[in-house]
This record gives sequence, C-alpha cells and structure tokens, in this order.
Amino acid sequence: MLKKFLIISLIAITSNSYSQIPVGKWRDHFSYRKVICLADAGNIIYAAGENAVFSYDKTEGTIKKLNKINGYSDSEIQTIAYNKTNNVLIIAYKNSNIDILKNNIIYNLSEIKRKLLSTDKTIYNITFSGNDAYLSCGFGIVVIDTEKLEFKDTYFIGNDASYIKVNSITFDTDYIYAATDKGLFYADFKNSDLADYRNWNLVPDIPNNNLKFNFTKTFNGYLFANQINTSDENDTLYYRKNNIWKLFGNNINNLQSISISDNKIIFSEKNSLKIFDANMNNIKELNEYNLGTVSEIPVINFTIFDNDKLYIADSNKGLVSVINNQINYIYPNGPYNNFTAKAYFSKNKLITTDGNNHAKAWHRPTYNIFENQEWKSYHIYVDTARNFYSIAVNPKNENNYFFGSWGYGVFEFNDNKWTTSYNNLNSTLQPVTGYPYGYIRIYGLAFDKNNNLWATNQGTANPISVKTENNQWQSFNINGLITNFNLEDIYVTDNNFKWAELGKSHGILVLDDNDTPLNKNDDRYKIIKPTTSEGELISSDVTAFSEDKDGNIWMGTGEGVVIYYNADNAFEDDFYADRIQLTSYGKDTTEQYLLQTAVITDIETDGANRKWIATQNSGAFLVSQNGKKQILHFDKYNSPLISNTINDIAINPQSGEVFFLTDKGIMSYRSNATEADDFFGNVYVFPNPVRPGYEGKITVTGLASDVNVKFTDISGNVVYETTALGGQAVWNGKTFDGRRVNTGVYLIFCSNDDGSETFVTKLLFIN
Repeated sequence: MLKKFLIISLIAITSNSYSQIPVGKWRDHFSYRKVICLADAGNIIYAAGENAVFSYDKTEGTIKKLNKINGYSDSEIQTIAYNKTNNVLIIAYKNSNIDILKNNIIYNLSEIKRKLLSTDKTIYNITFSGNDAYLSCGFGIVVIDTEKLEFKDTYFIGNDASYIKVNSITFDTDYIYAATDKGLFYADFKNSDLADYRNWNLVPDIPNNNLKFNFTKTFNGYLFANQINTSDENDTLYYRKNNIWKLFGNNINNLQSISISDNKIIFSEKNSLKIFDANMNNIKELNEYNLGTVSEIPVINFTIFDNDKLYIADSNKGLVSVINNQINYIYPNGPYNNFTAKAYFSKNKLITTDGNNHAKAWHRPTYNIFENQEWKSYHIYVDTARNFYSIAVNPKNENNYFFGSWGYGVFEFNDNKWTTSYNNLNSTLQPVTGYPYGYIRIYGLAFDKNNNLWATNQGTANPISVKTENNQWQSFNINGLITNFNLEDIYVTDNNFKWAELGKSHGILVLDDNDTPLNKNDDRYKIIKPTTSEGELISSDVTAFSEDKDGNIWMGTGEGVVIYYNADNAFEDDFYADRIQLTSYGKDTTEQYLLQTAVITDIETDGANRKWIATQNSGAFLVSQNGKKQILHFDKYNSPLISNTINDIAINPQSGEVFFLTDKGIMSYRSNATEADDFFGNVYVFPNPVRPGYEGKITVTGLASDVNVKFTDISGNVVYETTALGGQAVWNGKTFDGRRVNTGVYLIFCSNDDGSETFVTKLLFIN
C-alpha cells in the first residue's frame, strides 16, 4: 500500500517556560526529546520522557512537566497508562515505584519497589479492566484497584507458582492473556482463581506457544500475539479470528507497541507505523517525516490515532503530532540529550557537553548553551569528532569556544560555527600510542593568564600541550615523568601555575612555565601527592581541584578533601596539605575528615567563598568557607535530585544558581550566594511585589560584597537584618520573632562596613 501522508511543513513546538527561580528552589533541565510511551486522556496527552512525564494540551497547545520538583516521587520512567474509566494516570518507574495521579492529587504506591524479590521487578506494561490496573511485571502480574488506590492481588503464573516475566496483558470476553518470556498464557478471567497458577495454561493452538511473546492485544474480535525469535529477535505476528490462528501478512518488523484508539489498531514499528480499521483494512502508513525538501526517519515507540490525527512517541523528536499533513515536534525546552560531561559558565551563559571519557559510547559531537532562560544545542557531523568532553572559553572573546573531544583532538568554534580543529597534523596533539589518528583523546582544557590554551592529551608520550595566542604549539613530558599517563583535568591558578591531575595513584603535577610556554629551559615542575606536615601520605589520587577566593587550593582525593593555604609555595619543600576535620555534635563527639569515604568529582567555590562538592555516589554537598561546617547535602532521597552521581557542577555567578550535571541529566538549585564586586551593581528585588500566598525567599541581588542589609517599615523600624552572601541577601518575609510582616511598603538599606558604599531600595509586601 502506498504511503498516504505527504507532510509539507514542520513546526517545532517546544516549551520555553524557563524563568528565574526563587532562592531555595529547584528546576530540571532534562532533555524530553526521547519519548518512550504515551497515554491518551482525551484533550490531554501524557508523554513519558526518560526522566519525567510531560503533558500536552491539544486545545491550548501548552506543555506541563510532571517530575520530582512538583511532587512526583521518582524519576526514570518505565511506562505510563491512563484509565478513561475513572480518569487515573499511572506512572511506573524503572525501580518499580508507582505514582498515581487522580483528581490532581499524587498518590505513591511503593510496595513493589520495596518488596524483597530475587528477580526482575520491572513493570513492563499496564492494562486496565474497569477500575483495575493489571501490571505486567518481571515476576508475574500485579493488580491495583485504582479507586481504592491499593494493591488487590498478585499472580505468579509459572510452573509451581514460579516467577515468570510478563510483557503484556489483554482481555477478551472470557479470558485474560499474558505474553511472557515462556510463552502465551491464558486463564478464565471470570470463573477461575487467577492467583492459582494451575488455572494458567499455554494457549494450545498457536504455533510455538512456549517461545517468547512480547505483545498481545484484542481488537474487535481479533486476538493478536507477537512472537520473538530469541536467536535473531525477529518478529512473528499472529492473529486469531473465529478460533483460527493465522500469520499476520503485513510484514511487521521491530514491533515496539500495539495500541488501540479511535476504533483503530496501530502497530508501531521502530521506523514506521501501520493503522488498521475495525475490519482490518490498512488505512494509513508512515515511514518518514516528510518535510518537503527534507525527510527524517522516525524512531517510534508508541502511537495514538485521534480523528485522523497522529500522536507519536519518538526517541529523537519528542511527541510528534501529524495533523492535516503538518508535523509538529513537541517537547519542553532542554539540552539535546540527558548525557552530561562538563559545564562552564561564561558571563551569564552556561555551556555543557555530553561526551564521555571511556571510549565505549560515541555520541554526536554536541554542546548545549543555556542563555536567557533557554537551551540551544549545536552539532557537527558524527564522524568528524568523538564525544565533546572538556570546555574552554577564550577570556578575550566570550563567543570563541574550544572543545576537547574523546577522539580527533580539539575543536574551535566562533559564534557557534565550527572554524578549526587541532590534531596531529597541525599541532603537538597525538593519538593514543599504538592507535591511529582518530584516537586523540583530550581530557582537560584551560586558558592561562596570557591567553595560552593548555590541554591534557591522554595516553601519549607528551601528554600536555599548549597553544599560544598566535597558534604556536608546544608539548611536555616533564623529562619523561608523565609519558603515557592518562592525565585528567588541568587548571590554572591566579599565579598562573598549571595543575594537571595525573590519573589514578599518580598525584597532581604543578608546572610553572615562567610565562614562556615555548621555552622549556626556565620551567619549574613538581609532582605532588598530598602529604601532611608530619610526612603522612594522605592519598595519591587527586580527583578534583579548586582555588577559592582567598587563594587556597582545595583538592578532592581518595581520602577526602584537603586544602593548601600557601599555593605560591608549591615548589617549596614545606608545601603540605591540611585535612579538613568535621566534628559531629551531640552524643557522638568523634572527629572525621571531610568526605573521607566519598569519591569526589568536582569542587566549585561560590560567591560567598563556600564550597560545592560533587561526588560519584553520594550526591552534592555545600560546606562553609573553611569546610568545617556542612551547610547542605542533596541526594536523590532528600531532594528532587534524580541521581547521586554528579559528574560536574557549575555556578551562575550572577544569580547563584547551581547546576548539577548528573549521569541522568541536569538539574539546578538556586543558592543564596552570588558573586559581588566592591560596589553596587544592578540591584533588584525578587519578587516585588510579594503577593498573597507567596512562601518563598525574597531575594535582593546585585549588592556590593558582604554588605549589611536592613529591612525596615516605612517608619524606619527594623523588621529584619542580615549580611549578604557575596552579592545577595535573602529574607523569608518574617520579623525577628517569626511573624509574617504586614501589608505595606518596606525599605531596604544596604551598606558596607565603613559606609563608603550604600544603596536603598523599596519592596511592596501584600498579604
């Protein structure tokens, strides 16, 4: 049958709903371009992304996010389903947690997640019968009463009530059918005890009834069952009509889902879909998004058909609507995908990469920019580079970017256009020893005070290279001391020393090139393994590095965080590290070292000289200026953070918003500290006015550094007083004794210690 769609235009619909958030609040920066499942709720379509669900209102064209930040219990979606009988949305997460949205209230059912089972607990599919939801699980079938919001029953249908993976369920007038890894089962739905495994049997007359079946669906007297050949994963779709099984002769391959809507049945294959009416006439097909002069191949997971309109869950394009020969890509604004590597703030612009440093998964060379509350993504050809990883921005030109790739070297962009690449043909960069040209692996990039670009080039004879401002190159092996080392990040401190992490068990290199990178004769260098003044080796592993506002060096090591207070003395014999001790108060008075057991991935200093610390498995920490006090700890259990693995942290210096690059995607939290100068900048109060019902923090930002801030009523009575953290002060709208202030105009007086810098502004408070 000829394809019946000629799609002539493309409109990309994305939600640009990002706006500044109050202090103490979170927001997600997920990519919603990969949609794995859809749920049809009439005028609303729910679309399951990788990390969260979003809804699309067909009438209004609006998008809303449903995630941990607005009350849902988890992240990483497995499947979703909507019951039109009683208007209930069920969200099943990959960890088997369940959220139910009913009457705009979120209910959590976590019993399967918490159940101790020595088998797969994944919820693969959800099917409704009346008010009951039948969950196809890795161990059997679970029934939920969506009216009472409680678990109703569990069926173990394997031999002797053993576990068996159930992939999908369907019903006809008399029987329930289960497509499982061990065959197509059925039971008398009305007259048997479904909890008794003896009432479940293999459908006897379907060919190879004990092979794997991944989908089953009933439609207008037909029963469909898709069989999977486990050796080659090929599909064989059968259907039964009038008690006779037949092969479905419409060449179904790579079947992703079978759905029913608008009295039609839709077979969604990986790159195409087929729609049949009640008489099994093939009425529509789609195998490309035809944009007129350009076509794109779909990657389909699920399809809804609604009055000749198509809504498609696509792995690359989000929720795709096809209406009147017009195609729309619908998803909330976000980065290109949810892979994360490094982040860098330049002015008020966040730049992120999505590559990796383990040479196991090649991503499209991509970087993302978050600016003016909107994400934009930029790419080059897939075979041109392998995984953009590290980032450096030219200090003299904020639109001149450099990206270190995990293959093919360093790539330069100007105004978001690729202009130059640096490799073994035009620089001192080299491929990994013993491998060809493509394996030029760049881990770290950094500009020094003289606008020279430094790079760590893993697995080569000369693993450090520098490009001068006039494009001359030099490489270093430090007299062979670091040859073939897998160097990691490189940093430049205020004294223009270069610090390069040498990889596991090798410590860190400090290099002083004496501001003459092309002349090695005047260089100083030293390999440092953090050691106490008593000569005790703390750790040979250096995994993170930061210079704070006092010029102190903070390092993450295999034994926690250490600090060097005299960075200028790095080449002296008495250059020792201090371990930061925390004291647990209360009954436990034992001392412990800061993050001694955590793997530290990044340390960043905020506007108040506090330290944000990222870890590999324990989330993120905020500690005081000296590190002795833990101020905040965020993980996936006590916050909206979706993962405890933090790859990198970046802080917006103007707003104080902290961006966490997790292994599942990007999230941010607005902190109460910003960067500040010695004078007042663009001071503003947010929100202003404070309206009835607002319970968040009131923020005064753009202040001079660490000024005193007084909030007074119009008569001059002080209702609250604080000190700015960096260039920002916050107030909860309450007096010293905890009472919410009355409606009125309040004055905000800001002054430094000697009164040389002052500022007064107003705030309207409405109760």
